[in-house]
Amino acid sequence: MSSTEAEYMALTDGAKEAIWLKGHVSELGFVQKTVNIHCDSQSAIALAKNAVYHERTKHIDVKYHFIRDLVNNGEVQVLKIDTEDNPADIFTKVLPVSKFQDALELLRVSQN
Repeated sequence: MSSTEAEYMALTDGAKEAIWLKGHVSELGFVQKTVNIHCDSQSAIALAKNAVYHERTKHIDVKYHFIRDLVNNGEVQVLKIDTEDNPADIFTKVLPVSKFQDALELLRVSQN
């Protein structure tokens, strides 16, 4: 599976969770128009924003294209996040100690 496909599928699953959370917190009185989702894959962002036919992604299950509807309806906005600012890297990659400590700071994890 290509990294673009994996990121795209993860982006869709994250968007579904975000929409569910948006509905849940709106019941508590916190209304939000658009959900911002950060992604570090330019190609996955392009797929989410552009519904043109891509030969290399024709095998992606239709259910994962749900994110395109959310983006087109303005419910979700997919934003690029730089690797230096991405705390999720701590969960997906082997990092040098300095990058690991930076990620812990981004996640607000301390030893205390």
